[in-house]
Amino acid sequence: MRDNGIRIFGLFEDDRQIGFVALKKAKDNIFYIERLSVLPGFRHKGYGKTILDFVFKYLKAQGAKKVSIGIVNENLLLKNWYILYGFKETGLTKYEHLPFTVCFMEKIFDE
Repeated sequence: MRDNGIRIFGLFEDDRQIGFVALKKAKDNIFYIERLSVLPGFRHKGYGKTILDFVFKYLKAQGAKKVSIGIVNENLLLKNWYILYGFKETGLTKYEHLPFTVCFMEKIFDE
């Protein structure tokens, strides 16, 4: 991933990695969030919020105007979680090789 210009970050508790996120610059001031995840035993404890807060701060420092993500549309808990953080749905796509619909979402940063 790093060889392709993707920035990767981990979230650690003590010496154990419990979260991950990758950020890719698409063009100009647009970025993609990829593979944001928290280990199952650590979910619903605020670690995802910690990661997103870091992502927003980091991207704003990079001059980002917009960030996009693709998620499993059928995961309504996750989808609603992103909506709470200001993401809006921009489209749905069904890929033949995936057993779910991909929901594309984006958040535009205030000036």
